[in-house]
Amino acid sequence: MRLLSAEILKLRRRRGLMIWCSLLTIGSVVVAYGVVLALHAANPAHHGPAGGVTNLQNMMWLLISLGTVAAAILGTTAGSQDVSAGVFRDLVVTGRSRRTLFRVRFPGALAVFAPMLAVAYGLAVGGAYAFAGGLAAPTLHQVASYGLSAALLCAVTLAAAVSLGAILPARVATGVLIGWNAIIAGLLVAIPNLGHARDAIDVAAAAHFAPALYKDTVPMSAGAALVVLVMWVAVALRAGTWWTKRLDA
Repeated sequence: MRLLSAEILKLRRRRGLMIWCSLLTIGSVVVAYGVVLALHAANPAHHGPAGGVTNLQNMMWLLISLGTVAAAILGTTAGSQDVSAGVFRDLVVTGRSRRTLFRVRFPGALAVFAPMLAVAYGLAVGGAYAFAGGLAAPTLHQVASYGLSAALLCAVTLAAAVSLGAILPARVATGVLIGWNAIIAGLLVAIPNLGHARDAIDVAAAAHFAPALYKDTVPMSAGAALVVLVMWVAVALRAGTWWTKRLDA
């Protein structure tokens, strides 16, 4: 428990990291609503209310896009900070197993990232109802599905980032994950000839829970989608553990 608390504290003390992650999650929603509200106030005949179903969908798409970027930055930092700070050798000398040292990184990063994502999600949903005006408000099912999709994809990205951060330089790992989520995964999902191979893509699995947010959605059951996402997390953390165990101290 002390190791986990120390991991959380190390991340929270990085003010620049916390500011950027907060801006990419909470800040993005606040700024987006501010822009839409200003446009509506300036020209209500041309720009409708800032809330409602469509605007919530747009806000959630923005949150998922930038939230995964924040998860990648935070995760790669968590995965690499002990080595980059030169304290990994000292931690190993204390007698803690390398496996334990790595395994606290993901829950530590998740404990720091989850509140940011939750606040941003709450603001997005609250604004959809508060600023709906004459537009249809989102249903409970829509709210839950958007939130679940965002949470699952960000969690998978965070796990992959922690692992890649332990294996690759943090900036390289961050770039790889951003490129995968923003470009490569979407292109692969949009290729029908890949057939059921697309089921193994994390973005496709997350899209199952909120198909309205994604242009191309691969048909699969909820159980299959959850299995795919869990496997992504398990494989990523396994790879990170293996690398940490063989890393020179």
